[in-house]
Order: sequence, then structure tokens, then C-alpha cells
Amino acid sequence: MSDCRLVQLGDFLRVLMVTPGFHPIKGGTETVVRNLSIELNKMGVHTDVMTFNMERKWNPRWRGKIEKIDGINVFKIPALDWLPIGHSPRINFGVNLLPGRFTNILERYDVIHFHELDFSFPLFSFFVRKPKIFHLHGIDIEFLKRYQLNRIVLKHVADLYISITRQMERDLAELGIPQNRIIYLPNAVDTESFHPQGEKEDNLLLYLGRILPIKGLHVLLRSLRYLKKPVRLVIVGSSVWSREYYQRVLKLIERENRKGIHEISYLGTLSQAEIIKLYQKASIFILPSFWEAFPVVTLEALSCQTPVIATPVGGIPEVVRNFENGILVPVGNTLKLAEAIQYLLDNNNIRIKFGHVGREWVTKNFSVGVIAKRLSNIYKEMISR
Repeated sequence: MSDCRLVQLGDFLRVLMVTPGFHPIKGGTETVVRNLSIELNKMGVHTDVMTFNMERKWNPRWRGKIEKIDGINVFKIPALDWLPIGHSPRINFGVNLLPGRFTNILERYDVIHFHELDFSFPLFSFFVRKPKIFHLHGIDIEFLKRYQLNRIVLKHVADLYISITRQMERDLAELGIPQNRIIYLPNAVDTESFHPQGEKEDNLLLYLGRILPIKGLHVLLRSLRYLKKPVRLVIVGSSVWSREYYQRVLKLIERENRKGIHEISYLGTLSQAEIIKLYQKASIFILPSFWEAFPVVTLEALSCQTPVIATPVGGIPEVVRNFENGILVPVGNTLKLAEAIQYLLDNNNIRIKFGHVGREWVTKNFSVGVIAKRLSNIYKEMISR
């Protein structure tokens, strides 16, 4: 098909992003859906969002509503939590909620774009005959190998599968999804909003992420005892995911603050504008995770010319290039993490270099404009077949 024909298709292309959670829920998937929807609408691809009506994840309301958020039409679908005692995919087969009536809305769109490995929407819209994409923001490959029913459902709910990392691309192929139905498309960042501004604050460290054991915040807090210089560590993130771990983190913070060497602040959740200001001021952004898919926060930090120290898990090595725009350290190793922090604190010229290289790398490869354009072409190819 000619480029001219593809442009004409884009003139009336209607896309529905379908995701379990959206505003006010904050997370990597929610951020990706928001940024892509805004950019696609700017490009002339009419994009709306469908989600469950819930204030926090898996706590739905049995009433629906339509909202306008950041200029996006958002359909909030009522739902029931059919298994309130827990959300184990082994028990509920990836169906976390039972949705109310919603399939009539799907009929208005040319492409249905599912996000996240949750089968609630995809399974209940199985008989809607529209081109469907399943955008995977993280998968448990060992679990899917072990439980055949979940694997079968995954293989049959969509026409195309988007992988956000090269490893996930290989994992999907290993699960039996044909290679020609898998497309690599990394996460993106709004490089216009997340931009460098003003002076960096010496010795300001920043952590931004959910307060969960898998994020490794306790590793960062314990590494501070090995630093030769006093630092100010700012922690931003939601505490609702694990109250037990949150209390553990608070105790670690209190213990370090009592020593009178470092200053540690936990700020909870913040607005995007407040977060951008922290990225712009921070000397180093740190993400010591035990597991990740493709964390958007690494893109956000580098886009603000803030070097990153992180672990080489998931898609992080595709963004953080060791000793080019940041440093990769072994998972769970407090001493190596402290050494990396100390090295960047001692070498301001290296921090500046990493920041400039990081901003250039992200703008060229991971800006929302670049990724949304590729996604638009994927849509057009689907409906032209």
C-alpha cells in the first residue's frame, strides 16, 4: 500500500486504548497510555481510553462514567471484584474484574489496543470482530509456561502483540506466538515536558517508584552507610501497595536520619510538575530494582539530563548504557551501589557528560513523538490488510 493511502487511512482512524487502570491511578502503564493517547490525538489519530472505574487498583465501583482527562475521552466502566481475597493469576486466570456492559463502545473504533497482562477486558470482548493489539508491559514467562490455560488465552485474544523489550520479544516467541505477530515498541517519554532546566543540586539523590520490595528501596537506604559524603535523598512514590514494606522503609529512613549524616525525605505521591522539578534538580536518579519490565522513570530522568544508576533488569539496559549515560550495578548489592553513587558524586564532569548523552539518546530513540508515529503506522498497516 502506498504512503498516500496510509495517510488517508489516518484521516478517519479511530483507536480505543483499553487499560485496567488510568487516572487517578499512577504507574508506568498509566503514564504510557496517557502520553501515547495525547500524542496520537495531536497527530490526527482519534484516540480515546477505556478503563475500570476505580480510585485504586482492583477496587472498582459498580457505576460507570465518562470523563475528559488531559483532553482525552475516558470511558470508566463499572466492574465487580469477583475474587476480593486476592488476585492470583493461577486462580482467576488473569481476569481480575468482571466488567459491566462495554462491548457496544468497542464497535465505534477501528482498532482496539489492550494494555497490561490482564484478561478482564480482552476475554469479555473476544467476539467483537475488530483488529486487536495486546500491549504487554511485563510478563511472568515462567508462570505462563507452567499454566497452559493462561497461555492459551494470551495467544488468542489479539491479532498483534507489542513487546516493550527485546527479551520480552523472545519470551513471547517461546510461548508460541508467531514472530510475525510480535512487534517491538519500547516505552516513550514526553521530552518536551521532561526537559533540563536550572542548576543541579549537589549531592541530591532521587528515587521515584512504588514502595514495594521488588523495587529495592531498602537496598538504596542501606547503601548510604558506605558513602563518604553526606547526601540528601528524596523518595517519591505510592505507599499503598504494601503497608508492611512501607513501615519497614520508614524505620530505615528514621534510623539513617537519626545518625545525622544524611537527610532523607519521603514525599509520597506528587504531581507531574513537582516530579519534573525534582528530576531537574537531582544530581543522580537511582532505581535499584530486583525486577522491571521497562521503567518509564529512567526515560524521564535522562530526558531531564539526570544520570541514572540502576540494575540491569528487564529493559533497563536498553535505556541506561553503562558508563555512557549512567551506571548499571548488580541486583541487591549495597556496596556496589554505594561505589557507583560515590563515583558520580566525586566526578561532576562525568555527571554532566552522562546527562547530556542521556538526553540526546532518549530524544532520538524514546520520545513520545517518535514512538507514537511508529504506533500510528502499526495501526494503519493493521486496517489496510
